[in-house]
Amino acid sequence: MKNAEIKKILYIEDNVADIRLFEEAIAHQELAIDLDYVTDGQEMLDFFEEKKKGHYKDLPELIVTDLNLPKVTGQDVIKVIKQDPVFRKIPIVVFTTSNLLNDIDKCYEYGANAYMYKPLDIDHVFEVVELIDKYWLRTCLLVKNPMLSS
Repeated sequence: MKNAEIKKILYIEDNVADIRLFEEAIAHQELAIDLDYVTDGQEMLDFFEEKKKGHYKDLPELIVTDLNLPKVTGQDVIKVIKQDPVFRKIPIVVFTTSNLLNDIDKCYEYGANAYMYKPLDIDHVFEVVELIDKYWLRTCLLVKNPMLSS
């Protein structure tokens, strides 16, 4: 998407191959996304503690998270993020291979904004990444800097 405003996504994913595939989908489709990532739930919590210390500067517009993360689960990460008055304004999209009803229910209960099944084939992953861009980053009106709107 040439000449589009670059939007920041924080991707929480422990599988390096999935991270690379997400990056490849962004590059292949020329999406205006600046992708940052952390590889486990504790790293995510540390990332946000650093952002708090830095007065919430340079936050992502969207968080995409897997559920099955080492150290701290994706569900627990969602709970923590949604308890913070600034972070809770950042939408969270769960992107996982789990289609268990209990997982879906808990994610929404804890404050996830969407729950998407992670496809197993590359073409469908590319389609989902494009959908995330089109809907969450280009169609929805998001808070650019949640700290300024508090």
